[in-house]
Amino acid sequence: MLRIASMSVGEPRRKRRGGPFRRFRKALRGWVVPRLVGLALAVVPSFYLLYMRFVYATSRVRANDFMRLHDIIREHDGAVGLLWHEEVFTVAYGYPHLGFRPHTLASLGRIGELITRLLLSCGFVVFRGGSSAKPSRRRADVVPDLIEHMRTHREVVYGLTVDGSQGPPYRMKRGGVVVARECGRPVVLVRTWYRRCLRLPTWDRTAIPLPWNEIAYTIAGPYAVPSDAASEVGLARFVLELEDELIELALRSYAEMGQSPPAALRRRSAEEREELLRGANRSYAPADGISPTGALRDTTAQSSTSR
Repeated sequence: MLRIASMSVGEPRRKRRGGPFRRFRKALRGWVVPRLVGLALAVVPSFYLLYMRFVYATSRVRANDFMRLHDIIREHDGAVGLLWHEEVFTVAYGYPHLGFRPHTLASLGRIGELITRLLLSCGFVVFRGGSSAKPSRRRADVVPDLIEHMRTHREVVYGLTVDGSQGPPYRMKRGGVVVARECGRPVVLVRTWYRRCLRLPTWDRTAIPLPWNEIAYTIAGPYAVPSDAASEVGLARFVLELEDELIELALRSYAEMGQSPPAALRRRSAEEREELLRGANRSYAPADGISPTGALRDTTAQSSTSR
């Protein structure tokens, strides 16, 4: 006969106590992890710089018309650049390589600290915050800080990974457009792509360029934020227009490099657009009272640059 149960109905479950091995494992983790993180903080930024210098030294780099971003910055006293997260690996090195003085936003937590060290090593000024799902890795006031920084500093251009930091890929969050709207700056769409790269097994399949490569920069815009973007529906329509343009920019870069684009790199269907516009009436506080939590869900500023 099979023994079905060994505990009477209603009998409280016994709490499992951590044994000596579990306590030892927890103590070991508390000792090892901080040291590994410290080692990574010391080694990774230097390794990144050495690797990217080697990649750029052995590759053909085509700036194309990207350098006109300098003129856009001067003419409009700054701009908000939007890009896809898949190309974020080259941002730290690639923008200073073209003569921009960078600023950026990095998340809190251990990974955020590592990214901050890396960006600082490339000359970035780093804000701490982000759109992580974990409350411990967020700052509620980071978006107003970005807006205030752009309003009070000359010739700032932010570079925002608009589908980060958790995706879905190639779907634009509106926070970058909100920053441009509140600061009265235009939007530019930017792209850095490579003929040969490794793709990481992440949600965005982050691309890492290889040596002896071809690296191409492209830019589209500037796009002035329309006056009807002050309303939720107008903002949603403008974000959709920019999303379509940024998708086209990415598709052209894949075609120029002789690559097949990812299946997810496509425009939204008519049904998806209608659903997005129907939800556009959700509360999203404008101007000085911008909603911190809503903005954090909609914005990921992985990098920004100023001349």
